[in-house]
Amino acid sequence: MCTSFLISKTNKFAVTGRSLDYDQDDHYETKQYDTGHVFTSVLNNGVRWTAKYGVFTIDSVVSNSPYPIPFEGINSAGISISGNLANASYPTKNPGPTISSDDIVNWVLSQAGNIGEAATLLTTINIQSQWQYHYIVFDNQGGSVVVEYENQTPISYFNESNVLTNNPNLKYQMENQNNYANIKNWFPDSILPDSGDQFHGQGMFGLPGDWMSTSRFTRISTMIKYSADYITGNSDAVYLAKRVIDSASLIKGIDLGQSSTGNPIYTQVQIVKDLINSVVYWRVYDSEKWTVNQITWS
Repeated sequence: MCTSFLISKTNKFAVTGRSLDYDQDDHYETKQYDTGHVFTSVLNNGVRWTAKYGVFTIDSVVSNSPYPIPFEGINSAGISISGNLANASYPTKNPGPTISSDDIVNWVLSQAGNIGEAATLLTTINIQSQWQYHYIVFDNQGGSVVVEYENQTPISYFNESNVLTNNPNLKYQMENQNNYANIKNWFPDSILPDSGDQFHGQGMFGLPGDWMSTSRFTRISTMIKYSADYITGNSDAVYLAKRVIDSASLIKGIDLGQSSTGNPIYTQVQIVKDLINSVVYWRVYDSEKWTVNQITWS
């Protein structure tokens, strides 16, 4: 399970947040590639491409994979991408090359200078993979595109959402928000903390609190919507992103999958990216400290 989002204000800040939840204990590392680097598809099918932009990724080091798998990243043009697990029926008859889902983060970040180019790169390829994903791309001006694959056909949603979780598809998630249209951050009969009576915290009554994909989508979208007026600058946006990630993150023991003795599904890594200043913050489970990467592009 994964949750990705953007907090932004044009020309002032563009900060993304991302959590990755899994039931196998993986390790994570960062990679950086300069302009001109030549990438080769992990399919070893002869597909190669040259980076037009610098690339910085966070990779999952999976025990049964012969290579680290990039799932999140940023490039020197201020483009960000997140790949989240979801039902997908990948295209096989597009005019572009065939690559693996494990290639896509590098494929997009190394060649996309804007949202439109990212969408083209995601919708003209063929994908061969056992893993199924949909993708959200952000730019440093607050733009976004979500690309999903249904019936072997890519579907693009431009600037329709600044949040992406997992199944179901984005269209369903957006329509589902109508079920929470009456949620508000105040209540006329609310008992205030300075009244001396019990404080009930009635703002946002009815907001879902579980970790299902639809609930995380609604909770994160609502939190960002109502906190926007209190962000005065970049540092506020970074701080807020870290707090929002916490609200979508799973602790060990809260979800054991299909069995009471199953492996815990938990948030293994949290990632915050400052797209304007090229700073990446990330931390793994059990760590209070954020690793900070101030990226220098060459």
